[in-house]
Amino acid sequence: MEEHKSETGRVCVTGAGGFIASWLVKLLLSKGYKVHGTVRDPSNEKNDHLKKLDKATENLQLFKAELLDYNTVEAAISGCEGVFHVASPVILSGISNPEEELIKPALVGTKNVLKACSKANVKRVVVVSSVAAIASNPDWPQGTIMDENCWSDEEFCKSTEVIYLLYLRIWILGV
Repeated sequence: MEEHKSETGRVCVTGAGGFIASWLVKLLLSKGYKVHGTVRDPSNEKNDHLKKLDKATENLQLFKAELLDYNTVEAAISGCEGVFHVASPVILSGISNPEEELIKPALVGTKNVLKACSKANVKRVVVVSSVAAIASNPDWPQGTIMDENCWSDEEFCKSTEVIYLLYLRIWILGV
């Protein structure tokens, strides 16, 4: 998004308490944006780091939101001109049903975010993915830059039971 110094610039960051999203919230606050951050529980101490960021007291509002609950997503996005959709389910092991535990919640959550963005006439939406979508490809040539042609290898992900990486490949490529 273009640098926006006005106090009227309002954006939403889903999954604001996460590592990447936290840094994004910090950057947006430093640029003068008012930020709506979604978290599962604003009173949980794991989100305290957000409340301590510079300008957070006056420009950060945390919303209790669950991406599978459209109404909570809509409330957080209402009044925003931009949305950064960073939140996604992350389960690295012990997945018994990847379709139900990872893919379906990610799809429904993203659809809820996009629907709420459409309703709120959001000007710009950024959907964030993960380097994990390309990181697990043992056959990728050493020293070759990983780009849109490099995706985590489906068979490798299955054999190592790192289903999260496979899910990202399915989610992004649809295969």
